[in-house]
Amino acid sequence: MATSRSSRNSSTSSRAWSGYNIEDYSSPIPYRERPLEYEPAVNCKCGAKAARWISWSDENPGRRYLKCFFARVGGCDFWKWYENNMTTPFIAQLLRDLRDAVRSLKKKKKEMEEGFATAQNADENALQGQYEQIGHLNRLLAEKEAANAELKTTVEMLQKERVVLRLVIGVCIAVVVALICRK
Repeated sequence: MATSRSSRNSSTSSRAWSGYNIEDYSSPIPYRERPLEYEPAVNCKCGAKAARWISWSDENPGRRYLKCFFARVGGCDFWKWYENNMTTPFIAQLLRDLRDAVRSLKKKKKEMEEGFATAQNADENALQGQYEQIGHLNRLLAEKEAANAELKTTVEMLQKERVVLRLVIGVCIAVVVALICRK
């Protein structure tokens, strides 16, 4: 019973990955050998060594096949299984489940990286806004300090004028007293 439920989940998951998205057809794991690193060599219709790839389809997961290396850029239509299908139904289902799990994790990783980049951009924008606000406040502070310095200069000048004015008033009073006393 557990196998049938697993089988249903995998086929649903496999259908979710079908479509025209290029990511759907990529290998869920890195190749251990490069496509042309195999012996004995098999030549395609072009006369070049055919590339060995791994199928990740629902029908043949993990099965290797040969295809013209230049098929996507004008090569020939050569295609052949590299080996007989020796995969049991259990192993095939397991490979499909693992493939789907890897693809799901890659998708989640991509979404998390995009979310992180978005959050990082938002943080940088907020930080830039704060720097701009600090710059604006620094300019206002400089203006206020300049106005304050100007007011201090004015106060000092008024204090000096007050001292001079007191002296003038004192002299005037002394002159008036001297004139009154003389009479």
